[in-house]
Amino acid sequence: MVACPICSTSLPAARIASADRGNATPGRFEVAVCTECGAGVTLPLVSPGDLAAFYPPGYGPHTQLDRPIVALISTAIRRWQGRRSRRRPPLVVLRDRPPGRGLDVGAGRGDSSAMLAARGWHMTAVEPSTAAAAHIRARGLDAREGVLGTIELDSAEYDFALFEHSLEHTIDPVADLQRVHAALKPGGLVLVSVPNFGSWQRRLFGGAWYHLDLPRHRVHFAGPALERALRTAGFDEVVLARSSSTVGLPASLQYLVAGRCLFPDGIGLRVATGLCALGLPLVVALDRLLGEGDTLHAVARRPATTGARAVP
Repeated sequence: MVACPICSTSLPAARIASADRGNATPGRFEVAVCTECGAGVTLPLVSPGDLAAFYPPGYGPHTQLDRPIVALISTAIRRWQGRRSRRRPPLVVLRDRPPGRGLDVGAGRGDSSAMLAARGWHMTAVEPSTAAAAHIRARGLDAREGVLGTIELDSAEYDFALFEHSLEHTIDPVADLQRVHAALKPGGLVLVSVPNFGSWQRRLFGGAWYHLDLPRHRVHFAGPALERALRTAGFDEVVLARSSSTVGLPASLQYLVAGRCLFPDGIGLRVATGLCALGLPLVVALDRLLGEGDTLHAVARRPATTGARAVP
């Protein structure tokens, strides 16, 4: 029997199946849904050493743009996204905090780390991709190549840790949250954003849901599963929020109709992303009408009292 990595409950038969619609990894993948905490688990299970094969050389979050027009459009989109994210959960909690040390787990090219460093934070980025880690260093930031289980972090030294669409890529998210818990100062914050497995879009589109992103997303979080993972790892004062992404609904419709990503890179991807942003008001209205938005956020705190542990 396969056990849920969040609550250790034996998983039932898989309910969702799909090919890799985004990067065409060979094979077909399934998702079993835990009856206890509601987490989804991607099957078949893989070892940590197998994960790299799911990320091709051109994987978007790891890629440095070199064509001027594409880079210009992409930079404009990222700046808009950055301004928007700073005003919303979970990053909004940093707005009134004095800059200190921050940890960015699964940092990709380092866009969020660079944005926060420009506002005074001393950022450490953790990134398994060699090329992406090199790009982060070229931006003048501290980059640790690897994953939380293979690198060393200072103990009780960081004011916050950020998992920005990276926790769902891990095989054992509770263990990674525990590692971050040890690296945070007492009272330090962990900030998490993941696709919302409890959203109406996921229920409607099933295997064609854009944010499923099989096989790279290994654990899929609805609110109860994310809160349980955080509390099991020792965090308290967990606050959850939901939001609407710009690309989730249009990309899911594309997967449903075409079965794959029609604009995987280049100018087509940037133009499509910009057009998706124009439809955001409609997506927000649908999320309010039909249920939760497709992105889930959490802010939680390492207890200020040493030795304190939250109850799972």
